[in-house]
Amino acid sequence: MSTIYILSKLFAYLVLPPGIFIVLFVLASFYAKRFRIFFFANAVIFYLLSTTYVSDWLLAPLESPFNKTLEKQPVDAVIVLGGGNTLGVANLPLSTDAYKRVMWGLMVAKSNNLPLLFSGGGTSKEYLESDAFLDSLKELKLYLEIPTPTSKSLNIKEFSLHVEDKSMDTYENAKLSKLAFEKVGLNEPTIYLVTSAYHMMRSIRLYEYFGFKVIPAATNFKISAKTKDEWDYLPNSHALYNSYVALHEYAGLLSLKLRKI
Repeated sequence: MSTIYILSKLFAYLVLPPGIFIVLFVLASFYAKRFRIFFFANAVIFYLLSTTYVSDWLLAPLESPFNKTLEKQPVDAVIVLGGGNTLGVANLPLSTDAYKRVMWGLMVAKSNNLPLLFSGGGTSKEYLESDAFLDSLKELKLYLEIPTPTSKSLNIKEFSLHVEDKSMDTYENAKLSKLAFEKVGLNEPTIYLVTSAYHMMRSIRLYEYFGFKVIPAATNFKISAKTKDEWDYLPNSHALYNSYVALHEYAGLLSLKLRKI
């Protein structure tokens, strides 16, 4: 690497967020007359959460148990959990996480000839996650000529697509999914559950709580197996986001424990 390349990359890491905020916290810890320990502690915490080493360490207990080949077992259906959407875009309205979930769910359902239930309404009343799912299916049908059957019943073991559009969080995903299966006479369904790997542990807890027999079919892994280098010690926004995702899941798991779920 040339010296100019190294210096320009270091400059980018330190001037762009989150690096610039860490630098400002460090400077404040030296020059502020009060709260120096507070500023320095914030700099350290912010730095650690913004490095790939720490974000991967936080994510590993959530993702590692599910990073394996899908187990082929007799199941009743596939359930895909929604994961966000964007209103007003020209194409691909589902979020990145949601698209990976949907595409993997379609692959699992189609290859095993099973019904697929997409579960997700979201918090926006203007444009639901289920709306983005249906619009995405239209795009897949238009551009890739993928058929999108929807007329068959959820209890018939043939490839078909179904939507649950009222849930606002994972708890309601599980609760309303169970109601959908009970309506067609499946009180203890066995399912392939498709969601992001980091989200799988909490999702399994909730779906089992509502009486599902769950076989995890995780996707959207955040941890890369690539060999880390010296650049991974520098703060970056991608690692900070991954740390946030992991901490959010740990908070959710703690909430379930406190609620005795």
